[in-house]
Amino acid sequence: MQNFRLLLLLALAVLAISSAAILVVLAGAPGPVTAFWRLILSIPLFLILSRSLSFPSDQKALFFPAVAGIALGIHFASWMESLFYASVAVSTTIVCTHALFSAIFSTALGERPKARQVLGVVLAIVSVYFLSGADPNSRPEGIILALIGAVAGGIYFTTGRFSRNRIDFGAYVLLTYVTAAIVTLVISIMNNLSLFNYRLETWVYFLLLAAIPMMLGHTLINYILRHMGVVPVTASVIGEAVGATILAYFILGQSLQLQAYFYMFVILLGIALAIWHTEK
Repeated sequence: MQNFRLLLLLALAVLAISSAAILVVLAGAPGPVTAFWRLILSIPLFLILSRSLSFPSDQKALFFPAVAGIALGIHFASWMESLFYASVAVSTTIVCTHALFSAIFSTALGERPKARQVLGVVLAIVSVYFLSGADPNSRPEGIILALIGAVAGGIYFTTGRFSRNRIDFGAYVLLTYVTAAIVTLVISIMNNLSLFNYRLETWVYFLLLAAIPMMLGHTLINYILRHMGVVPVTASVIGEAVGATILAYFILGQSLQLQAYFYMFVILLGIALAIWHTEK
């Protein structure tokens, strides 16, 4: 019964995250700015819904939300900006390779990769290269930014996995989001981006980003990682790429050439090979 409940929550999280790319494009604000408001607005929402917060007495435990927050801030800022240089389908598929980087980082922490997993990583990375040239509307900046988001996302999820028994869930999420918000604020200031002066419609999309893909997506995934193996959780990124592609077709009218969809399929296949049964 507990596993069924977790699977339902995971399905809800995947659906919620699938909407993120569409909402970012509709908001129309610079990626780092959108990331900042998505995080800032999600913090009071999280505090309202939190039953309790227990901050660690051991200061060493703060290492985990600090690392996760820095990685999350970079992940959001770079990936969201990539959506203005590449199609939703291409950008989201590439950023979903954070599952591969998560597997690689986990290996560095002691897990030994299998031959199938190495094959999956190589297959996905090579396919990313071909995908970058299969969509004439995607510029190199978009591919690079999405890859930066993928690497940072791998650090974020790997840190979440290893923090499970070291810090309270509520404290971890809150501190991670606050740190990520500070990172995106710094990036915005460094790039001379305005944090205000946006139309009302944009602010509505900021709020929707905080409520749907952030609270129902990332927060749920952080919760699920506390109770479920990393494999089914990380595998959910496949659903995110597919869901975002479908939404982009119907809402934004974005479509790709046939070969681009083929490379996307191969990338997702590589991800599946790399993460399947990576953790008992």
